[in-house]
Amino acid sequence: YDWDVVNEAINDGGDEETGQTENLRDSRWMQILGPEYLTLAFQFAHEADPDAILYYNDYNIESGPKHASSLVLLQRLLAEGAPVHGIGIQSH
Repeated sequence: YDWDVVNEAINDGGDEETGQTENLRDSRWMQILGPEYLTLAFQFAHEADPDAILYYNDYNIESGPKHASSLVLLQRLLAEGAPVHGIGIQSH
């Protein structure tokens, strides 16, 4: 199976000033657990189904400031050992 573990964690526009921050949305997960909730989500999903392919999913990350923020986020997740196996790019 594949799982969309985290969806749309980055604010619209990303980090428009520097392109060097994650610029995460102020969700309840973020308010309660901080940015670590993303790593935890991937770790817990992997524990629940070790054979699953795990994805981060978002839109407008193919170029521009939100792309830069997504790279910063994904680099952190991988450095923290989050089992991110792929990226989903939404379009309509």
